Amino acid sequence: MAAYQGERYIAAQLRSILEQLSEDDEVIVVDDRSSDRTRDEVRSLDDPRVQLVEHRTNHGIAQTFQQALSQTTGSVIFLSDQDDLWAPGKVAMVLEAFERNPDVKVVVTDAALIDEGGNHLGVSYYSSRGRFRSVVVSNLFRNKYLGCLMAFRSELLAKILPFPRDCGDVLHDFWIGVVNSVTSGNTYYIDQPLVWYRRHSGNVTAGKLSWTRKFRTRWRLLKAVMRFWIKDRLGRRIAA
Repeated sequence: MAAYQGERYIAAQLRSILEQLSEDDEVIVVDDRSSDRTRDEVRSLDDPRVQLVEHRTNHGIAQTFQQALSQTTGSVIFLSDQDDLWAPGKVAMVLEAFERNPDVKVVVTDAALIDEGGNHLGVSYYSSRGRFRSVVVSNLFRNKYLGCLMAFRSELLAKILPFPRDCGDVLHDFWIGVVNSVTSGNTYYIDQPLVWYRRHSGNVTAGKLSWTRKFRTRWRLLKAVMRFWIKDRLGRRIAA
């Protein structure tokens, strides 16, 4: 979890996660130099499974998530936002999907939209955005990978890290999903709302970017994907 100015919702989100985990699981929270009570809210849970990392300066979303991912030790990694809620049974259902599909590297679920007060808005994320697709070209035009709805096997870390530094600060989820696709990894979609995705004025999303910046970011992402694809193919030929 990347945290920033999240004092209002982060404790409730962490409780919804922790109640689904075992004693051997971990939650890595990296706070990106919040000036509010975010860190105090995390500490108030007093749970040994939660590891709080504090930045001395602001690094941005992608780099904060990168640091969190670099410190994970589990075999399956879940991404989480600071202001949503995990629906009961989310962890068990996602882990079951991995267990039933050993060839799957990434699992994506749907989400139910809620407002600032936690009231359900009667619509799911993908019903409003369009059905989930893992195809690279489709995601370049409209990214369907939403980090808080994703989990992946830790073996992907060696491929996705470090994130391309010139590809924007809010499309790390795109990078994870697309790198998996171009390296022939399978993605499994669970058509159930296992996250309650909170929409509020403080959301940080790519949708708030100007069209010019969106185009530039996607062009850089495309070039980064092509560089990665070429390097991956050359590596496979040398290994063979």
